[in-house]
Amino acid sequence: MIAGTWIVVASLCSGAGTLFLIGRLWRYRTKPGARWFLLSLGCQAVWSVSYAVSLLVFGPTIRFALEVLGWALLAGIAIYFLTFALEYTGRGELVQTPWYRGALALPAVAVALLGTNPIHGLVWSDFTVTSVAGVAGAAYDLETWALLAATGGILIAALGSLVLFDTVLSYGPLYRREAIAVGVSTVPPLSALIVWLYGIGPVPSLNFATVLFLPHIALDAYAFVGSDMFEFHPATRREGERAAIEDLANPVVIVDEQDRIVTLNDAAQAVLGVDKTDALTRPLAAFLREDAFDATDSTQRVTVQTDGRRRIYSLATTPLVDGGDRLGSTVVLQDITDEIRREQRLQVLNRVVRHNLRNDMTVVQGFAEAANEAVADPEASDMLDTVERKALELVDLGEKARDIERVLAADRPQRATELRPLLAGIVDELDTDVPVSVDCPDVAIETDTETLRILCLALVENAVEHGSTNPRSQAREDAAEHGSTSPDSQARLDPDAATTDGDAPVRISVDTTDEQVTVRVRDDGPGIPEHELSVLESGEETALEHSTGLGLWLANWATRRLGGDLAFQTDDGTTATLTLPVGPGE
Repeated sequence: MIAGTWIVVASLCSGAGTLFLIGRLWRYRTKPGARWFLLSLGCQAVWSVSYAVSLLVFGPTIRFALEVLGWALLAGIAIYFLTFALEYTGRGELVQTPWYRGALALPAVAVALLGTNPIHGLVWSDFTVTSVAGVAGAAYDLETWALLAATGGILIAALGSLVLFDTVLSYGPLYRREAIAVGVSTVPPLSALIVWLYGIGPVPSLNFATVLFLPHIALDAYAFVGSDMFEFHPATRREGERAAIEDLANPVVIVDEQDRIVTLNDAAQAVLGVDKTDALTRPLAAFLREDAFDATDSTQRVTVQTDGRRRIYSLATTPLVDGGDRLGSTVVLQDITDEIRREQRLQVLNRVVRHNLRNDMTVVQGFAEAANEAVADPEASDMLDTVERKALELVDLGEKARDIERVLAADRPQRATELRPLLAGIVDELDTDVPVSVDCPDVAIETDTETLRILCLALVENAVEHGSTNPRSQAREDAAEHGSTSPDSQARLDPDAATTDGDAPVRISVDTTDEQVTVRVRDDGPGIPEHELSVLESGEETALEHSTGLGLWLANWATRRLGGDLAFQTDDGTTATLTLPVGPGE
């Protein structure tokens, strides 16, 4: 009697340990897969206790009923464990299919078949209770199909472990220890079931699976209680990856190494005008107006006929690589039709402003100047002066538009640029009698030289125009035209006006660190109006709040182009602070 008692005690310990684990995991019952895992553990706990009781029952009727209950619970453990694995790893959609919902009824089917077996004898025959080492064992012969069905139940549980191991391979270290622990935990009881089912062991009438639930419980406790497996579950990542493609508004197509479609999202189906089932395995180029699709060209543009309209898309292609081998590509289509149309309109408008307006205003300026020389009436002369000045301002506006086009044009190569000669050249280019001081160490930065020159020139011109103490400098009300560098407002006299005098009306200083260069342009003028700066901060103009020129916009866009920052202080005069990286910018 003592020899068999340890099996009873071990089975009861398995039941108690399982109930303890259920109690610790109950708070996670709303997590993906948790309810199914708890249900599987519940079946395990009941079977462990009921099997311990059955080992003490020698009456055939009660022993038969307990054996039927054990088979039903075993079916529940297997199917519920697989369901847990599917939901936990983000494959919950499989559980919602009709065939799987039918599989969840396996425990009920087992009870129905086994409970009525004495009538039809389809499951087993020759059921007898035997005494083994002082406990009650059960011996019977399974029918072939029943043996295969029982083997299928074991394979169902093993499949759950394989699903978890797939998580180990696919999702890295975040879930690795937990998934390995849960997957390995099924090995001891499954091994015992195989030995019992096929009568391999020395005592085929005893099932040691409930005893080997103990290491199973220990590993599960490590994974779920010790490592918070339900706190970080792979369903989040799997669903995120699915949503990243399926729910993305942009069309996404995945192709293989021969550029044949492997999958595509709903947006791509709508754009390409094809159903997913019809598109699979066909070349992506077959749905484009172009003759070929080049997966190696990351800047490719294609035209697609969508809803009777031609749309232009840019293709962002990312290679899919495994172990150095290209397996295919992810292709994201970005609709750039409206963007291209806007670019075309801006090009036309810019050409009109830069070319037509400038040329016409040059003619107006010439005639106004000639008329002014021929007119003796002072009042008429003043009006012609105004015409000439406004014409010059419009010409200058066209020049600013040209500079903006150059700044926003295609990327130019970045190279080492010496700041001291660049700033000295800008001061010489001003050709003004306003003293300008330059304090710049020998420093070079990697940048777009032409854009930097345009940017610094705009800042210095603004400072000279509005910070000059020259009688011809403009008053406070004209300060709103920061950014407008009308030639009339500049005194173009001495090209050698640059000075190192720190008290000059316009002062340029440069400070450097290992990572950035700071250029400050100071003037003693009235400062930039607040509404001008607020327009730059908001990034848009309105009818009530807008800039009066293009100069500030030019400086702002050029700074962004160079990957820097531009700030203005207007407490005492104006200080423009330009900060640029030492290395390459945007």
